[in-house]
Amino acid sequence: MAEALLGIVIENLGSFVREEIASFLGVGELTQKLNENLTTIRAVLKDAEKKQITSDVVKQWLQKLGDAAYVLDDILDECSITSKAHEGNKCITRFHPMKILAHRNIGKRMKEVAKRIDDIAKERIEYGFQPVGVTEEHQRGDDEQIQTISAITEPKVYGRDKDKEQIVEFLLNASDSEELSVYSIVGVGGQGKTTLAQMVYNDERVKTHFDLKIWVCVSDDFSLMKILESIIENTIGKNLDLLSLESRQKKVQEILQSKRYLLVLDDVWSDDQVKWNSFKSLLPNGKKGASILVTTRLDIVASIMGTHDAHPLSRLSDDDIWSLFKQHAFGAKREGRAELVEIGQKLVRKCVGSPLAAKVLGSLLRFKSDEHQWISVVESEFWNLDDENPVMSALRLSYYNLKLSLRPCFTFCVVFPKDFVMVKERLIHLWMANGFVTSRGNLQMEHVGNEIWDELYQRSFFQEVKSDLAGNITFKMHDLVHDLAKSVIGEECVASEPKSLTNLSTRAHHIGCFDTKRKFDYNMIPFKKVESLRTFLELKPTYKSSDVLLSIISLRALRSGSYQLSSLKNLIHLRYLELYRSGITTLPASVCKLHKLQTLKLEYCSYFSSFPEQFNKLQDLRHLMIKDCQSLKSSPFRIGELTSLKTLTNFIVDSKTGYGLAELQNLQLGGKLHIKGLQNVSKEEDAKKANLNGKKDLNSLYLSWGDEANSKVGGVDAERVLEALESHSGLKHFGVNGYGGTNFPHWMKITSFLNGLVSIILYDCKNCRQLPPFGKLPCLTALSLSGLNDIKYIDDDLYESATDKAFTSLKKLTLCNLPNLERVLKVKGVEMLTQLLKLNIRNVPKLTLPPIPSVESLFVQGGNEELMKSIIYNNCSEEVASSSSRGIAGNYMYNLKSLFILNIRKLKELPVELGTLGALEFLRIVGFDELESFSEHLLQGLSSLRTLSVDSCPRFKSISEGIRHLTCLETLKIISCPQFVFPHNMNSLTSLRQLEVWEDNENIIDGLQTSFSSIPSLQKLSLAYFPSVTSLPDWLGAMTSLQTLEIFNFPKLSSLPDNFQQLRNLQMIRFDDCPKLEKRLKIGKGEDWHKIAHIPEFRLNFKLQLQSDAKPTICENIKSAWNWGKRFLHRPAQWVNQDEFEMMIADINE
Repeated sequence: MAEALLGIVIENLGSFVREEIASFLGVGELTQKLNENLTTIRAVLKDAEKKQITSDVVKQWLQKLGDAAYVLDDILDECSITSKAHEGNKCITRFHPMKILAHRNIGKRMKEVAKRIDDIAKERIEYGFQPVGVTEEHQRGDDEQIQTISAITEPKVYGRDKDKEQIVEFLLNASDSEELSVYSIVGVGGQGKTTLAQMVYNDERVKTHFDLKIWVCVSDDFSLMKILESIIENTIGKNLDLLSLESRQKKVQEILQSKRYLLVLDDVWSDDQVKWNSFKSLLPNGKKGASILVTTRLDIVASIMGTHDAHPLSRLSDDDIWSLFKQHAFGAKREGRAELVEIGQKLVRKCVGSPLAAKVLGSLLRFKSDEHQWISVVESEFWNLDDENPVMSALRLSYYNLKLSLRPCFTFCVVFPKDFVMVKERLIHLWMANGFVTSRGNLQMEHVGNEIWDELYQRSFFQEVKSDLAGNITFKMHDLVHDLAKSVIGEECVASEPKSLTNLSTRAHHIGCFDTKRKFDYNMIPFKKVESLRTFLELKPTYKSSDVLLSIISLRALRSGSYQLSSLKNLIHLRYLELYRSGITTLPASVCKLHKLQTLKLEYCSYFSSFPEQFNKLQDLRHLMIKDCQSLKSSPFRIGELTSLKTLTNFIVDSKTGYGLAELQNLQLGGKLHIKGLQNVSKEEDAKKANLNGKKDLNSLYLSWGDEANSKVGGVDAERVLEALESHSGLKHFGVNGYGGTNFPHWMKITSFLNGLVSIILYDCKNCRQLPPFGKLPCLTALSLSGLNDIKYIDDDLYESATDKAFTSLKKLTLCNLPNLERVLKVKGVEMLTQLLKLNIRNVPKLTLPPIPSVESLFVQGGNEELMKSIIYNNCSEEVASSSSRGIAGNYMYNLKSLFILNIRKLKELPVELGTLGALEFLRIVGFDELESFSEHLLQGLSSLRTLSVDSCPRFKSISEGIRHLTCLETLKIISCPQFVFPHNMNSLTSLRQLEVWEDNENIIDGLQTSFSSIPSLQKLSLAYFPSVTSLPDWLGAMTSLQTLEIFNFPKLSSLPDNFQQLRNLQMIRFDDCPKLEKRLKIGKGEDWHKIAHIPEFRLNFKLQLQSDAKPTICENIKSAWNWGKRFLHRPAQWVNQDEFEMMIADINE
């Protein structure tokens, strides 16, 4: 990290001199000396970074250098900020007392840090560092330059037979494909990718299957000329010295044409998609089944090159590693001496599944026969160094192979704890805030950050990467990768609970804090002794003000749930501010003085309603991101003056000057934009000035009118406004809410606009009569339609029933409050919805559905019996349906895993055809007024069911004895079914872990004893709404397997059974709305406290109770009550509908 920071400081020093700030402050000569020292130090940094691996002294020297550089950077940043702040103030002259005092203070601090850096510069001579040119060129390790061959070089390969069989099976089955198939093997260095590919290449079945096999070691140079040359040489046995790409391509075409060939490209590193596409285009498809097998360390390479999912290579088992080690240490036909075998098995455990490490260790010890020699290897001090760990050695090699500019970005990630789900966008913004990422040429800093993240991902530093439909990317770091980063950055970066920060190092620069207890006092953390704290992230909301953080002037990035922000003005260096679940109603005016602020995020701030008037002074602001702040009434005044703005997630239109759509005209926005309050547009011209068509980086656009569905609401006609808001054709996600027009504009029907859309939401557009031809959109993955009163068909366009298909990519479909919707398509007999996975239907009474074979999740609410029959029987007659050839089974819904049916009031019984859903794991039934029981025949087929929930079924009496068939059932919920009685054979549910009973029926508790007391697997029991029960039964204390017990709404419950002390496995107990118990459960004093004192977690009335808690003060109680109350006082009624629309946006993009 030192080198990257030093580069930033040297650059800032240059600006310091160029802008004449140094001479103005009287530190010109000092600055020149500093620059000379830092430049000299920078020249030897590469050598120092290599030597620190084995030298603690050098590591300490680098740490001192980094600490001094942080302090110097703070001073330079402060000078820049102060200078700009005084530029326009004519009242503050050069000889103003305020300036003189500031100059004196800065001069003193500059001299102190200059002395430190001068000493550090002198020490570099003592350590004998050699100057090495600072370069960003990518270096490859010697191990990666070795050429591979197709022959199996290992005498015996262990633990890869299953992997080999899977790949061979793929290659043999690829013969059905007309196209060239590409399959990738992906794994970390030393994991055995090349060896596995050699096994596949030399398999007899592969030899017989393919007419021709070619092996090419690509390594880091993905040169088309070289690869084609290798193909020619490997097939005809000589180099033809063909000089042009054209001549080589023709020869390769000649060799491969009409052959089923296998081409192995080993050790591919290049992620240049243009090169790969060019190379692939040069190859003929050959005979059916021609294939390419790729080995690579990088997932990105596999995704670019592969036509199928990659084959990830896992670590070897200890037994396989031992066999491999033994082969190299003792020889194939020799058994080692017993004492050496014992030592060797200890060494094998250090290999952590790496075949490369096993081979290296075995080879090392092959010619060492003395026991003491083996022991010395096991007990070597190098095992205490990360780089002697075989896996860590490979990781460290990859780290030191990174460009210098990438290293601080990687090590910064340990500000998040292990196994933490990181968000790519947030991480890049934090890199920007800390100066790790800056603009490069024409590339904005966000794009540079994106490139850096991609490269770190390609080098396998990140894993478990997931992307939602909107493109939001989350990921994790492997624990060993986290350890590597921590070993490099040391005390500079900390991720910890607050209590562990009481011994905070003076060298801490970045802190990630996760407060699990939510009661910690931040004043106990010694922040004042930290020289330059740059980052503080509250990773979990604390519900306690952390105002002490607002006095840490050096902060560049802050994430907090604090609601007292008056001291924000002190944080003059702040670039990143994220307020999460804060109780603020507005930002203080002082936030407008944070002139360096780049990113402002407000998430789940339920009471936040407005911005300060001078918010437009934040000229460096690049990202204003608002999520779930329902009380927000307006956007910042004259936001159009924030010309650096790249992201504006929400814009609220107002008719007042400075709040109109024209403010968006010159903003080059990207990402998501939700424009609300379009009923307030006063001029059509304003809508045109918004210039949405020119904002090419926008990928998500949502447009909202108010609640009124009239075509004209106090402003311009809605149809004219929507026509004027034409967007560019690159949008991926689009939605309209509250639109009052009868027709959608012309641009919404243009193929170039529609064809790229991935998700569409139309909500509460009550007057619309016809929709664009959504069924023909090739990329449409998610569609949500709600509140369109007059729509009969989702798509009424013409289709050729014999050849055309509709909704070919759709995976998620939500239909809600569509009273006249009859069918998906107007044309009958067209194949459709072949990829649909999730279907939600709410209050669509006239709908009939086609077969939906691929659906995995189905939600049905409201309507009538006919709707249910449409889904179950698929419009067939009851006679045909009763034969079990139709219905859900007849629709081939064999993939259905989740079924939720709500408010089908008159249905008396569930069709037995539901019992054919062998894959069903979740079944919830709510609001069936006539339903009395489940038949045994139905339950018999639900062998995979894991969760069963029955809610608000007043006549429901029994699940029936057929419950014994639910052998996989883990969760059972019976809620508001007053006539329900548990069957006697509940003890057959050997997998049951969780039981919830919410019922106004005292007898049901007695029934629980015989039904559940003998289930040893039960871990969680929830009982709720028993108004007459005065005491809990003694048998509850005998359920020793319980880990969680929840008791809700027992108003007459006055005591606990004595045998509750026997519940030794209980980890959490919770009582809500049990007023007579509250005094008896008072910590340390209540009459029943001793019965639950052994339980680690105790909650009362939704609050965690801690034995060490101090009583809240009167002020704290008043503040808490006010915060709960103002949730409703500050929530504008007109945005209630907007909340539902926002939820639909979140749901459709999951």
